[in-house]
Amino acid sequence: MIRVRAWGEVTDFLMGRSMGMYVPYTVHAFLVGDTLIDTGAFHARREFMQALAGRRVGMIVNTHCHEDHIGNNAPIRQVFGATAYAREEALPFISDPVRLGLRLYQRVVWGCPDPSRAAPLGVSIELPERVFRVIHTPGHSPDHVCLLEPREGWLFTGDLFCGRTVRYLRRDENFRLILSSLKRLTAFDFSSIFCGLKGRIEYGREALGAKIGFMEELQARVMDLHRKGYPPREIRLRILGREGAMHYLSAAHFSKQHVVDSILSQEEISPGGMLT
Repeated sequence: MIRVRAWGEVTDFLMGRSMGMYVPYTVHAFLVGDTLIDTGAFHARREFMQALAGRRVGMIVNTHCHEDHIGNNAPIRQVFGATAYAREEALPFISDPVRLGLRLYQRVVWGCPDPSRAAPLGVSIELPERVFRVIHTPGHSPDHVCLLEPREGWLFTGDLFCGRTVRYLRRDENFRLILSSLKRLTAFDFSSIFCGLKGRIEYGREALGAKIGFMEELQARVMDLHRKGYPPREIRLRILGREGAMHYLSAAHFSKQHVVDSILSQEEISPGGMLT
């Protein structure tokens, strides 16, 4: 499945694997001029390549190395001759996606990317018509970056923003680092968010503030119950409720319990490491 929509100079490709009439999980990639921000999922390859036909792609920028964001690096590089860029920590996973250690549900929903090559990102991407500032924003993954186009007020957030609330985390995500990275973004001037999960978000600063407020309140509630002696499972039941379908379909890789456990953990994911 693929749907294409233009937001001014930004072309939004919404894609996912069709299972009959059902698409279990979608992801967005964005084309700005000839710069493609993320390449979506392997299982949407045919439709995505058809949607790109007749367009120019000179550069790929991966916000991070997860399989639903690098899934089509290889064919796009082959067909368009595009150069790919990502943070240096991501490069071994792009060149050898087996290192990602994909679980069964990830292979079914998104697929395993083909090996490809990428070069390390610098602090900015300077193009003839615009400049993107590269902002390191770990938490969802150690290599995660956001891209800011200050002239237009565009902020491309990969999988950092993902909506105004958070009720599930992957086992390898870090709540405190996500919150810290979100707060870091408030120092920049932008108006629209382009999110890998949600697409274009108008009034991006307000949406970002709402997300930070939700996470700070959630963290405070978890810590309050913790100080009162409640165990982590009971804290999760009182605040987030029972686990939902995502927990069971991912074999607990996504879980409400991970939110609570990550808040209670004093350990931070090292920006140079990759937890699996």
